[in-house]
Amino acid sequence: EFVAYFQPQFCPSSLDIIGVEALARWDHPTKGLLGPHAFLKTAEDINVVAAIDQKILEQALFQIYRWEANGIYVPKVSVNLSYPRLRDEGLIARLEELSIPEGRLSFELLESISFDENDVTVMSNIRRIKELGIDIEIDDFGTGYASILSLLKLTPRRLKIDRQLVLPILSSPAERRLVASIIDIGTSLGIEVIAEGVETLEHARILKEMECHGLQGYAFARPMNANDLATFVFERRWRAA
Repeated sequence: EFVAYFQPQFCPSSLDIIGVEALARWDHPTKGLLGPHAFLKTAEDINVVAAIDQKILEQALFQIYRWEANGIYVPKVSVNLSYPRLRDEGLIARLEELSIPEGRLSFELLESISFDENDVTVMSNIRRIKELGIDIEIDDFGTGYASILSLLKLTPRRLKIDRQLVLPILSSPAERRLVASIIDIGTSLGIEVIAEGVETLEHARILKEMECHGLQGYAFARPMNANDLATFVFERRWRAA
């Protein structure tokens, strides 16, 4: 009953789709479609988050090939990778069994994960994930543990600025300066920066001026199922809007 929904990410300048994030949803038989707030705590308690991660990954990979078979190109799909799964010694072996197109898949690691270089399994898995041609992204940047030093050690391909920092930039000069500084830091380290929580076109305009690399939020598109995403991309609906 767990299904992948996809939220597009856009280039601020060209408005081309640069990728999508795969998000877990529970297609409940009686309650309808439920977001993570309805199941994540229970999933953690009964230790099935890693299993849900795996299902969403498999669906995302299937859709990459399915979209292409229908003439729809999505440059990248990013999938959340939970800490239990990142610490799993069997993770790499399972990834090696999958058909993963190089450069088309990213794993999003929550910034709340403590990237302790003494955790040999975690650091080894991150290194081997990169060797498989999978990008690493830091999610929710600005609200957790990641430091400049951890960025230098991990060398992620992208970091995503948490929506809590992005939403206030319309009215708060301090928040605007903070977001601009994060973008500058990422750019100086060769890391692409994506802003989450882009809810208005004014948000998009400000972030474009800051030279943010990617935009994700309701101003352009909400999460949607794979078929709706295919239609959305084919009809280029966001440009009409």
